[in-house]
Amino acid sequence: MYRRSVEAQPKVSGWLNVPLREITGKWVSPEGAPGLRIYRNRNRKRKETYYLLELTYKKPQAVYSCPIRQCGGVRYFNLYGRVGLAYDRERDVLLLSTYGVYIRAEE
Repeated sequence: MYRRSVEAQPKVSGWLNVPLREITGKWVSPEGAPGLRIYRNRNRKRKETYYLLELTYKKPQAVYSCPIRQCGGVRYFNLYGRVGLAYDRERDVLLLSTYGVYIRAEE
């Protein structure tokens, strides 16, 4: 009776499998969401490298740093719940599941 249409499903696999070094830097939201910075951190004791995401709220002034994690091909960070990350190379756009679209900040 009902058919599943493979064409109708969004193809975002290119958005998810992106090296984190490509999205490091400062990002701003055109909609006015908090500022965002992604940077690399190295733990010298364990000799491992990981990436952190930093959200900056203006009022009240607050900064939250969260490690970026991956589970089953989906990248996310925990800030009072999981917030998913996706990146579009063609448009240079970062998408956060709860905060919306971010564009790279001009330096």
